[in-house]
Amino acid sequence: MVWNDSLKIGVPLIDSEHKELCNRIDKLLDACSKGQGREEISKTIDFLQAYTIKHFGDEEALQRSSGYPKCKEHKEMHEYFKSKIEELKSDLNEHGANVATISKTNYFLMDWLINHIKKVDSELAKYIKG
Repeated sequence: MVWNDSLKIGVPLIDSEHKELCNRIDKLLDACSKGQGREEISKTIDFLQAYTIKHFGDEEALQRSSGYPKCKEHKEMHEYFKSKIEELKSDLNEHGANVATISKTNYFLMDWLINHIKKVDSELAKYIKG
């Protein structure tokens, strides 16, 4: 998933963090296309665990400071994402870096980009920017 302007929400901090996420997803997809997904999946999941702490913290702070009315719902989505990453890590630890785990990870991340960043975060940005 190559970063492009359609993913920009117009909040520089959040855009830079989203760009970092896209780059990491792109790296995983590229590795998969070269038959190296097994080597990259563990690094990606470790990255995602650290990323969610920083990124979701930044987003939630912006929501609180702007008085965003859907803070609770947005936080619940973030908690869902974190739980899915934990689930994927569990699958990886239990079953190894198999095709199913790699596919499930790729699908989940692409879905998140399309449905969360392009829709939910874009709505948040409109509120923050006024």
